[in-house]
Amino acid sequence: MLPTGTMGEAPPEPAPSDLERLAARFVALWSYPFLGSWVVRLALLAALASLCLVRTYIGLSGIVVYSHDAFGALDGAWRVLNGQTPHTDFYSPLGPLIYLVTAFGLLLSHGGAAGAGYSQALCGFLLGLWTYLFSRRRLGHLPAILFCLMVVLLSINPSSVGEPPLRTSCMAYNRYGYALVTLLLVEGVAGRDPERRRAEFWGGVSTGAILALLLFLKISYFVGGTGLVAALIPCRTQVKERWAGMAGGFLAVALAFCAYLGFNLVPMWNDLRMVAGAKPVRISWFIVDNLYLPVAFYLGFIFASARFLWFGGGRPAARTIGIAGVAVCLAGIFLLSTNFQFYGLPLNAMAAILVLQQVAAHSPAANSHKLKHAGLLLWGSLLVAGDLGYEAMGLGFGAWQKHSWEETANASFHAAALAGFRTFEGSYVDLVNDGLALVNQHRHPGDTVMSLDFSNPFSYALGMRPAPGGATTLHYRGNFSDAHHPTPERLFGGASLVMQPVVPTEKGLTRSVPRIYGPYLAEHFRPIGESAGWRLYRRNPEAAEGHAL
Repeated sequence: MLPTGTMGEAPPEPAPSDLERLAARFVALWSYPFLGSWVVRLALLAALASLCLVRTYIGLSGIVVYSHDAFGALDGAWRVLNGQTPHTDFYSPLGPLIYLVTAFGLLLSHGGAAGAGYSQALCGFLLGLWTYLFSRRRLGHLPAILFCLMVVLLSINPSSVGEPPLRTSCMAYNRYGYALVTLLLVEGVAGRDPERRRAEFWGGVSTGAILALLLFLKISYFVGGTGLVAALIPCRTQVKERWAGMAGGFLAVALAFCAYLGFNLVPMWNDLRMVAGAKPVRISWFIVDNLYLPVAFYLGFIFASARFLWFGGGRPAARTIGIAGVAVCLAGIFLLSTNFQFYGLPLNAMAAILVLQQVAAHSPAANSHKLKHAGLLLWGSLLVAGDLGYEAMGLGFGAWQKHSWEETANASFHAAALAGFRTFEGSYVDLVNDGLALVNQHRHPGDTVMSLDFSNPFSYALGMRPAPGGATTLHYRGNFSDAHHPTPERLFGGASLVMQPVVPTEKGLTRSVPRIYGPYLAEHFRPIGESAGWRLYRRNPEAAEGHAL
């Protein structure tokens, strides 16, 4: 017979083991109240400022690869500071945002190239602050802190997205794009209480403003961000205030840029259409081969977390995790395929933070499920920690490169404006110095110069008035092709001097430039000088008079 009072009762759960107690403490960390205190917030602000000061210290020193990319942003910023308007006055594959930001950095550095690093530090600080203030009321304390740190490190890392941390470079616009898309992800998944219509409105304003910034940063991020926002619609309750805010935020930012562009978006449309035609979206098997392991690791975590929540009674959360997780992965692959990037899906780690928040908020009643609960949190934490450590290593290595420059570097640019630009690509430094000497030898007062290389370092480096027309960068099948390219009249513009490299820094230019632009160069310009690395041409007097007319 059963003892009295025990008939029909389930057997008691066994006491939790030491491992289960440790797992419970790990789970509790995700909602630890102290992480929301003013002490932690002040410490986070100090950490944010310190990281950005490190980026300011690095400036544009210690570049290891892609040094020629820096001159694309510097040339565009120099043009902006001299009153030129992107797309209207020169061809650009990027929107005006990156040039405006870099121009502000040049003002901070009194015209020195280190200002490109200053602008990246400032953008990282603002994006990190925006992320924390926006997410702390939508997420738990720890997820909001992780989002803030991830966004700021993603924004200020001096290496290119997907490149090893040791390969320091200078392409910040892709990092800004990923950081802004992260904010779209937070607002699209972690909505406020739908009854708090004012919060929903301002969340929509943030998303609309970000989409407009992406449009005027780089068109591929706008397309990817818009697709992600649409894919995340089922992940949360939709209210009209959110969409009204989204429209208002987009229009406000877009109108500001339209005013800057003289309310004429036709040149920008033509440039972006040219870029789209010259560089279609491609997924090569090389990229696929590099992605299948990180994608499998990430999607395994997503589906395991969704299954855990689904069978644990959290079906709405499981559905959100599944939709958002797959949408983020696809958006990341799209963005990677439209960049010159072969590795890295930084949005996956951002999505993992949101999944970790959902999993941590679910408390299984049975002790038998608590180890699975902690195991999922550990799995996702490793994914986040890997990306966080990767970005931190890039920043740390950049600082070490700057610190050790005097001992390891043996080349520098021969121009005062480039004193803060230090690169280990000695052959490129020699090429630019060779070109600077050639231009200085033959230029006259009032001359303007353009380059048929990947970028034009000469106008900015020598403080010359930039020529109307031209392009910030030339990359065959990247921003021009045989079928889609600026007309010769637009590319050569009003330049009185043309620099043509003997061996271009981008291999695709070796045959494409002579084939597409060689006849115009021969007809309108004559050679006046040559060095080991460059040929210099001057516009014919009759061509100069015709252009003036």
